Amino acid sequence: MKQELQFHWERCKPFIQEALDHAGNLCELEEVWTLVRLGEAQFWPGHECAVVTEIKEYPLKRVLNVWLGGGKLEEIKGMEPHIREFAENAGCSLILIQGRPGWKKIFGMKQLGVILSSEV
Repeated sequence: MKQELQFHWERCKPFIQEALDHAGNLCELEEVWTLVRLGEAQFWPGHECAVVTEIKEYPLKRVLNVWLGGGKLEEIKGMEPHIREFAENAGCSLILIQGRPGWKKIFGMKQLGVILSSEV
C-alpha cells in the first residue's frame, strides 16, 4: 500500500504543486507529503488530477477541508461523491473548499465569503 501511495504521489506531484502555487505557496510540496504519510491529510489521486483534504475540528463542527486540488477540474468533480462519502464516514457535518472562482460553478456549493491576502 505504501509503495502504491508513493507511486501515485510521484505521478501527481505536478497537480499538487499547481494547487500550492495558486494557494500562495503556504507550504512546501514535501510538507504536504509528510502530512499525507502521517495520516493527517488525505490524498486523492486521479488519472489527470489530485486532491488533498484534511479534517478540521472546530468547536461546533467537524469539517472536511478540501485543501488542495490540481489538474483536470472535471475529473476532480467526479471525485466529489467519494470525498463526500469519506466526510460522512469521518463524522464531518460540512465540506469546505477554498479554490479559484471556477470551482463554484463546477461544484454548485454555497459561497460563504472570499479569501483576501496581503504581503507583510
